[in-house]
Amino acid sequence: MKRSSPPLSSRLPRGGRLEDASTPANFPTLLGVYLAVNAIRDAYILVDGPDCTLYKAHFIHGRHDLNSTLLSITGRHRVLFTNVCSRGVVKEHDAVLKRHLLTLDGLEESGLLLVTALPMCSITGVDYGRVIRSLKGKLSKPAVDIPPDSLAGDWLDGYGQALASLARGLGASKGRGRKDRVALVGYLMDRNEADHLANLAELRRMLGALKLDLVSVWLDGGPASALKAVEEAEVIVSLPHGRAAARRLAEATGAGLVETRLPFGLPSTSAFLREVGSATGRKAEAEAFIEEELSRIIPRLKWIVPHLFLGRKAAFMGDPHLLDGFLDIAEDLGLEVEGAIVRGRRAHGGGREGIAVLHEPPVSSSEVERLMRAPKDLFVTCWCEREWPRLAGRVMEFGFPSYRHHALYERPFLGFNGFLGFVERMADALSESDRGP
Repeated sequence: MKRSSPPLSSRLPRGGRLEDASTPANFPTLLGVYLAVNAIRDAYILVDGPDCTLYKAHFIHGRHDLNSTLLSITGRHRVLFTNVCSRGVVKEHDAVLKRHLLTLDGLEESGLLLVTALPMCSITGVDYGRVIRSLKGKLSKPAVDIPPDSLAGDWLDGYGQALASLARGLGASKGRGRKDRVALVGYLMDRNEADHLANLAELRRMLGALKLDLVSVWLDGGPASALKAVEEAEVIVSLPHGRAAARRLAEATGAGLVETRLPFGLPSTSAFLREVGSATGRKAEAEAFIEEELSRIIPRLKWIVPHLFLGRKAAFMGDPHLLDGFLDIAEDLGLEVEGAIVRGRRAHGGGREGIAVLHEPPVSSSEVERLMRAPKDLFVTCWCEREWPRLAGRVMEFGFPSYRHHALYERPFLGFNGFLGFVERMADALSESDRGP
């Protein structure tokens, strides 16, 4: 993706597939589904499979997300498994599925039931949608199946498929959209901590500046019942982590659809506002707000960019949808990017011409070794325990999963305020590195 504006550093004065023991191999699709369940506070999921399905929740609960409620000390977890073994899976076990679903439905705290399966169970051809339909009249809560044959990708595919299944299964109504109301579909709420709460507040602030009321976010950590508010939107704003769900919801509700980039970094945030402004007849408001925000932000970077960032080297590892924004941020600050590792399939994109990008590379590959050993001042990366000790340069943990960095107060990384928050974190890491051991 090529930027349409000169880097911020040019406007400032110049002066002096990695795998390890702590992350699941290849970030399997089921993990993305669990992230979606984690982001709907009263959703419960039944997975047809053995007990290892429960252990995958440990990569989120209490490690990446300190506020996660996927697991409970009472044993009434929001992740349930059928515990079928290799012998039991070849037998008809609809009765087991139905019994578990009725149990979950009977919980006062449950508001949504989801069903999916591991490959060892799905290959037997169980129709989980049919099992749900057979309980019509017996279930008091909405129930949705996530087709297990679609769970053949990575964690990003799992999150997107969970949203798409919800868009199909919750049955949105047409014709209820109201003027000046918008919905965001495809927000990656990977944890219920203050950084994401701050992101949502920043998104509301920016849309509010365009005189738009954000009535629904898929997903935002709220209850399942709040998802129905998407019907009130005149326009659905589609973010990269939920494209298929946004298209389905727009078709079901009759709302307009605008597919935007993730507002991470100044160029992408400006583009986000211009695209939404154009779709809602607010081009002038978008331009005025962008200019106002840039006038506020640029002076704050007057001294820090030439003294801390300009000419220094950085690298990135994480979500491909964050990579383009990171490259913009690096360019704005005058950082040289040595390369990037994407934790996701090549089909998700990420990167641009001139930047070496590795998509889910083997940990022992020569390309990974070269990037790890390359001189750099800052490595912005999600958690990777086996690589951490030998990373050259200062490490800043960012993205999913983050096991060392947690957000205890509202500091966003999206939008204009998020740009300042993200740059502040990078500046802190570089300053600490300059001080030495």
